[in-house]
Amino acid sequence: MKDKLLDIYKFISQVLIIFSATVLFISFVGIFVGESAREYSTMFSLGSKGIAFDTVLQILLSSIVISSIDKIFLSEKILKKLSGLWKRILMIISIIAVIVIFIICFKWFPVNLAEAWIGFFVSFVGFFTVSTAVMLTKTKREAKKYDELLENYKKRHVEGGDRRNEGN
Repeated sequence: MKDKLLDIYKFISQVLIIFSATVLFISFVGIFVGESAREYSTMFSLGSKGIAFDTVLQILLSSIVISSIDKIFLSEKILKKLSGLWKRILMIISIIAVIVIFIICFKWFPVNLAEAWIGFFVSFVGFFTVSTAVMLTKTKREAKKYDELLENYKKRHVEGGDRRNEGN
């Protein structure tokens, strides 16, 4: 039961992180291009004044779907036979496909506007690069911490074990 609650907590945390980062990014973009994008994008229907409620809920839904994709592809139970690299590649392709579906369904920007697609892919690559760098840094820090803990454990138990054997 405790593991299920932890999984739910981690999932909700991931959804909220993706959601928050996306809303902040769209807010900053909207400040600069909101008025000019107002005619082309439902995402900037309010111009530089903010993000409409329906757009916020669309972003929340996309965050839930993206987090679900992440959970599926990184699960140890599903797609067991795929290597980690292929899981990541398929996960990224799936996420891009979902975002493209959202773009089309919710008319976030016109499908035939090349500048918007360039902006989307530049933004996606930027987000992906930053999130990958953050995850690698976090993983390296955790690995270093666990290595130090393991070394301390070994020192205590090997030294303690040697002392016990000296008395015999």
